[in-house]
Amino acid sequence: MFRKLLLLCIVWIACAMAHTNALIDEESPYLRQHAHNPVDWLPWGEEAFAKAKRENKPIFLSIGYSTCHWCHVMERESFEDEEIAKLINRYYVPIKVDKEERPDLDKYYQSVYALMHRRSGGWPLTIIMTPDKIPYFSATYIPPEDGYGVKGMKTILPKLAKLYHEHPEQVQRRGKAVLRLVERYLHARFDPVKLDTALAKKALEALWQRFDRRYGGFGTSVKFPEAAALDLAMDIFLITKDPRALTLVTKTLDAMAKGGIYDQIEGAFFRYSTARDWSMPHFEKMLYTNAELVRIYTRAYFMTKKPLYKEVVAQTVRQIDSRFGYEGLYKSASDADTAGEEGRYFLFAYDEVLEYLLKNGASKKEAERALLALGITPDGSFDGEFSVPVRKGDVDEKILTLLKKLRKRVAYPFIDSKIITAWNALFIDAKLRASLLFPEFRDEALRSLDKLVATMHADGRLYHQALAGKKPKKEAFLEDYAFLIQALLQAYEVTCDARYLETAAKLLEEAKRHLYKDGRWYFGPGVPADLSDSYYASALATLYHDMLTLALLREDLKLFAFAKRSIDDKSALIAASPDRYPTATRAALRLALGDVVLKGRDIETYAAQIAQLRYPYLYVKKAAISGYMACKIDLCFQEAKEFATIARSVERLLDRERKIGWKVHDAR
Repeated sequence: MFRKLLLLCIVWIACAMAHTNALIDEESPYLRQHAHNPVDWLPWGEEAFAKAKRENKPIFLSIGYSTCHWCHVMERESFEDEEIAKLINRYYVPIKVDKEERPDLDKYYQSVYALMHRRSGGWPLTIIMTPDKIPYFSATYIPPEDGYGVKGMKTILPKLAKLYHEHPEQVQRRGKAVLRLVERYLHARFDPVKLDTALAKKALEALWQRFDRRYGGFGTSVKFPEAAALDLAMDIFLITKDPRALTLVTKTLDAMAKGGIYDQIEGAFFRYSTARDWSMPHFEKMLYTNAELVRIYTRAYFMTKKPLYKEVVAQTVRQIDSRFGYEGLYKSASDADTAGEEGRYFLFAYDEVLEYLLKNGASKKEAERALLALGITPDGSFDGEFSVPVRKGDVDEKILTLLKKLRKRVAYPFIDSKIITAWNALFIDAKLRASLLFPEFRDEALRSLDKLVATMHADGRLYHQALAGKKPKKEAFLEDYAFLIQALLQAYEVTCDARYLETAAKLLEEAKRHLYKDGRWYFGPGVPADLSDSYYASALATLYHDMLTLALLREDLKLFAFAKRSIDDKSALIAASPDRYPTATRAALRLALGDVVLKGRDIETYAAQIAQLRYPYLYVKKAAISGYMACKIDLCFQEAKEFATIARSVERLLDRERKIGWKVHDAR
C-alpha cells in the first residue's frame, strides 16, 4: 500500500513539473505558484509586451495573490487545464501579476474594470488588452465552461482573440474610450471647497443610512470590517456626543468579536464575512485587516471599557505574532484553503469534537455545553457536517486548549512569506497603541519598527517588500511611506524619542521627491493616489494625517500649509461624500477642530490617561518645562502645574462645537 501511494505521489509530482514557465525565477510566492502551469506565463515587463507586438497577439493579464481562494479555483479549473492552456498560449501572451507585489498595477486595472462594469472588481482580475495596453475586456473569476448564463474560458478565449484580429478598429475605439474615462477619473481636479465641522454630521447621516441596525456593519450581504469608517464614527461621537455614532461602533465590534469572522479558537480576524450576521467568514487572514482592527478595538476599549475588546486585542496580537512573525517582522497573509479545501483547518465536525473532548478529560455535560456555546452543531453551518465556531456563550479555557490541539489534525494554511513594508508598519503602529493596554507589547513593537527601517530602507531609498530572509528589491509605493511614517510618529508618541520624529520627517521628504509631481501625489509611477479606503486606509489620506502630525510636533507652519493645500486639492470629494472617504474626512475634521499637543517633561507617562480624554486629536511632545502646556499649532491656550488641569481644559474645547446646534438623535 505504501509503495502504491509513493508511486502515485511521484507520478503527481512528475506531472506537475512537466511544465515550467518564466515565473519560476520570480520572487513572488504567488507567481511561483503558477510556475508549473501549462500556461506560458510571463511576468509583467518589456519582454512580454515586446513578444505581444512581435507576434501580434493580445495580452491575457491575470492579477491575483497567493492566499486568494477564487484565484486558486481559477488556477485549478483553467490554468492547470491542458485544453484551456493551449487556447491561452495559441491566442495570447499571458502575463501574471501579484497584486501585493504591484499594488499600483492592481489599482489601475481595478479602475479599468470598475469603469467597464460600473461596479467594483476583485480577484482574480482578468484584463484582455492589445500589445500597446489598450483594454477591451475585463472580468473577475471566469469558469472554464459556459453555465448559468455566464460564458466560460473555452468560449471567450477564441472569441476575444478573433475580435482583436478581425475588428481592430472596434477594439481600439472601445479600449481608448475606456482609457480616456480612466485617465479622467484618476487625474480629475476639483475646485477647493470649505470644509468645517458640519462634515461630522453629514458623514454620520450617511453612515447611519448604510448601517445594519440588526447585525452591525454596513450593508446587508457580504461584509468587510470597514475599520476606517468605525474610526471616523468614534471621532464623530467625541465631537457631537450623538449616540448613533457610538452605536455604529459597538454593535459592529461586538458582532464581529462574537461572529465567525473572528477565529474563536486561536484569535485574529478573517478578511470578510459572506453572511450578513458575520457568521460565515472567507478564511484568509490578512496582516493589514488585523492591524486595523487591533487599532480600532484598542481605541474602542478606552472609550467604552468593554472587557471583550481588550480580550480581542490581546488574542489577535499574540496570534499574529505567533503565526505571521518572522525574526521581528511579519509575513503578509495566510490562505483561505488547506490542501485545496476552503477553510478546512478552521472547521469542526460535531461528532469528532465531542469524541475528542470526552477522550481528553471533559465530561459529557462540559463538552456539550462548550459545543453549544461555540455554535458547533450536528447539522453544521458550513458545507454539511462542518461548523464555523461563533461565540454564543462563555467557553472554559481548558476546552479551548483542547480544540487548539485538535486543529493540529490538519496542517495550518499556506502563509505568504512576503514582508511588506506598509502592512508591517500598520501592524507595528497598532501594537504600539495596544501597548497602552499591554505594556509588554511596547518594546516588542519598537524592536520590530527599528528592524523594519533597517531592512527596508537602504541607499537612501525605501523598498516595498522583501521575501523573508532576503534583501528587498521592489521600490516603495506611497502606502509604504505613509504607513511607515505613521508608525514612526506613534513610536514618538509612546517614547518621546526624537529620533523617530526625525526619521519620519526624512521619509516624508523622500516620499515627496519620488511621488509628488506637478502638485499631485502619486501612489506609484504614473498612478495618481486616491482617497479610497478600499481594503485598508488610503495611503494619501494617511499621509495627510502624517503631515499634520509632523507639522504640529515640529511646529512647522510651512509643512502645515502644505498639508492643508494637499487636503484642499481633494476637498470637493470629501465634502460630497465624507462617509466614502473616512480617513480623509478625519483629516479634514482635524483641520476644522484643530490638533492639540500636550507638552511636559514627563508627558509620555500620561499616555493611557490621554487616550481616554474626550477630544479626538491629541498628541504629546516632550518639553523641558515646569508643569504642562496644551497648545495648538500656532498658540498655547493652557499652562498648569498639574496634568489634571490641562486634561479638563482639553475636554472643554468641544463644548463650543456642541452649543452651535448639534441635534442629538436616539440611537435605537
